[in-house]
Amino acid sequence: LLASVSKARPKIADYPFTTLQPNLGMVLVDDRDFVLADIPGLVEGAHAGIGLGHRFLRHVERTRLLIHLLDGASQNSLADFGQIQAELRQYKPVLAEKPQIIVLNKKDLPFAAAHWQAIQTQAQALNFPAMFISAVTQDGVQDLMRLVADKLAVLPKSTPVVAVETPVFTLAGEAPFHVEKRADGNYYVTGADVEQLVAQTYWNIDEAVNRAHLQLGKMGVLDALKSAGVEPGDTVFLADMELEWMW
Repeated sequence: LLASVSKARPKIADYPFTTLQPNLGMVLVDDRDFVLADIPGLVEGAHAGIGLGHRFLRHVERTRLLIHLLDGASQNSLADFGQIQAELRQYKPVLAEKPQIIVLNKKDLPFAAAHWQAIQTQAQALNFPAMFISAVTQDGVQDLMRLVADKLAVLPKSTPVVAVETPVFTLAGEAPFHVEKRADGNYYVTGADVEQLVAQTYWNIDEAVNRAHLQLGKMGVLDALKSAGVEPGDTVFLADMELEWMW
């Protein structure tokens, strides 16, 4: 769906959990635009952190509207939807209360139509709009994007979080992060705070990257890398994020 409505080019394959990290695309609908995020699928137990669940759920928290894209080729699309709702609710009940649209995909497959009536019934019971589309043939896709734009136009903007400077305490002998140059010539930065920063940053948005840069500076990571001998063009791994050093 993301590839069909934006210039984003996420990996697409015919098996579950193809998406390994959030992908973003700018969608233009008539004279309106918005950012659409493709979030990796949640496995059972995601609310407890299984399958990088916490990392992906933090991305869900940033959204104003959820689109549940159900696989029309699945044997039980409603069960898939129910599992996601349960994970959202168990992680933070407020997530399950976000405005949502239920979308059954793969309308081009005859088998998909067998689920449509049940999907509509469930959506009506939850007071969610439901749509039946084919991302491949574009059937219903533009109508879906217009519906999304209409809803975003009336939803309140996200309230910015006011940052407050607070002291950070570290247990004696416990480093907040670790910088290491390994035999492959690359630099590796590890640590819980670094992993959290990486997980919460949209690395394909310049403003988000600039914010991460400032945070890394405050944490002392940039100075530590310079002290370790990093030079422009070197590869730096922040947790599982691979970057080229340019500063």
